[in-house]
Amino acid sequence: MTAAPFNPVAVDPGEDSASIIQLVPENGFTGSVALSCAVTSDTPGVNLPACTVSPSSVKPSGGATATITTSSTVSATPTTPGLYTVTITGTSPDTTVSVPLALSVLPVTSQFTITVATPVAPSSVPAGSGGEGTININPINGYIGSVTLSCSSITPLVTLPPVCSFSPQPVPVNGTVSTATITINTAGPVITGRAAHPRGFYALWLSFPMLTLAGFGAALGGRRSRKAWGLFGLFVISGSFLLMPACGNSKVNTTEPNGVTPPNTYSFTILGVDAAGNASSNSGTAGSGLSVSMGVTAPTN
Repeated sequence: MTAAPFNPVAVDPGEDSASIIQLVPENGFTGSVALSCAVTSDTPGVNLPACTVSPSSVKPSGGATATITTSSTVSATPTTPGLYTVTITGTSPDTTVSVPLALSVLPVTSQFTITVATPVAPSSVPAGSGGEGTININPINGYIGSVTLSCSSITPLVTLPPVCSFSPQPVPVNGTVSTATITINTAGPVITGRAAHPRGFYALWLSFPMLTLAGFGAALGGRRSRKAWGLFGLFVISGSFLLMPACGNSKVNTTEPNGVTPPNTYSFTILGVDAAGNASSNSGTAGSGLSVSMGVTAPTN
C-alpha cells in the first residue's frame, strides 16, 4: 500500500486536503483490505482535523482517497493551527500496513476589516476638551474573536499631542458587525479654584452715615417726619445690598501642569489586531477609512 503526500500539504482552517491510496496484491492475495486513517499531534489539547477514507474497503489492485477536513473560526471548535501526522492504515486478515503522512494547518489569517462609522465630533475643540466617534469591526465569513483597537500613528508630531482611547477594549466579534467608541482628549488649562473675595460689607459701611443722619432727623422731627426718614433709611439699606455684587471678586484660577495641546488639525491612523496578532485585512490600505481627524484651537478662559 502506498499513499501520496497530501495535496495541498498545508491548508488554512476550513480547507480540505486529499491523498491518493494505491494497493497492489502480493503472493496471489485476493481478499479485501479495510482502510482507515487517524490524525495525531505532538501538542496536547488541540482540536484535531477529521480524516476519512473512501471507499473504506478495497480489493487489490484498487485505490481509495483519504480526505482531511479542517474547521474554520466560524465553527465552535476550529482546527488548531500546527503540524499533524496522518496515519493511513490498511488491514487484511493476515497483514496490516501503515503509512504516515504530514499535514500542516496554517495560522488563522485576519478575517475582519475596520471602518469609521461616524467621524469624531465635534470636529474642532479648544485645548482641554475632546470628541468621540464610532469604529466598526466587520467580520469576514462569520469571523469570531476579539479585536484590540489602537491609534498606531498621529500627525503632526508635537510635544503634547491629543490622546485616543477605545471602549470596549478589546472588542468582542461574534460573526456580526461590532462597534467601538473612539475618544480623543486634549490637554488644556485645569481649574484649581475660584478666588472669591466678597467685599459686600464695604457697601454696608456706606449706609451708616446716612442711617445716622436719618436717626437724628427722625428724633427731632414729628410723626410725619419720622415716617419720611424711615422710608429714606430703608432706601439706603436697599441700595447697599445692590452694591454688594459690584464689590466682589470671582476670578477663576487655572493651571497648566504639563502645558496645552498646540492648536492644529490632527490625524490618527487606527489599527485593529486580533488575539493571534493578525491585523485587519484593510490595515494600511489607502482610502480604506482607517483615519480620523480632529482640530484643536487655543484654550478658552
